[in-house]
Amino acid sequence: MRRLPFGTIVLLGATLLGCGGKGPDSGPMVPPPPPPMATFKCSDSPPQPDQIVMRCGIRLKADVWQIDVVIGAHAASDIGGFAFDLLIDPTILKYVPGSAQTTGSLLSQDGVTTLLDANTPLGDPGRLVVGVYRIGGAPGVAVVPGMFDRVMVFKVQALPGAQFDLLPGHLVFDKPKSYALDSTDSQNPIVSITFSDQLLLAFQ
Repeated sequence: MRRLPFGTIVLLGATLLGCGGKGPDSGPMVPPPPPPMATFKCSDSPPQPDQIVMRCGIRLKADVWQIDVVIGAHAASDIGGFAFDLLIDPTILKYVPGSAQTTGSLLSQDGVTTLLDANTPLGDPGRLVVGVYRIGGAPGVAVVPGMFDRVMVFKVQALPGAQFDLLPGHLVFDKPKSYALDSTDSQNPIVSITFSDQLLLAFQ
């Protein structure tokens, strides 16, 4: 039988004591904590006067944001509605169907009924066409910053595995098709009001 030198036996004993005597049957392994859940993040900038932008509203879920469409100060009482297209990158995001609303909006500040139509054209999942108007020939309204400056809200959801760029572009206005409409003639846009893309989205 092979004999171990006495010094080797002492060293092995000290090693076991230093490890608390724990061997393969010393108890259950503690699993590592799960990795942090990816979160849909949103950042924005406030609108300048006569400018319409999208802003971060409320994050409703880890992958869903409410987006607010808001307008900067516009003193004239001539706004009767808005018609605009939103371009939504279909490889990154999707519009949550039926989520567009105008509750508490600029156009209904005096109790006048507001009509809203927001739909995704068949075969074009990356476009949301929006029309929102005061009905019945109601007079126009002015913006009241911080109180009545919201055009509408809607929700977008990040797709699984979405890879966002570092620049705005996944959710933008189609500017040639986006107008604020004069209350006296809905065919005439209010040329002083413009649309700007200042929303930055990320999924980390």
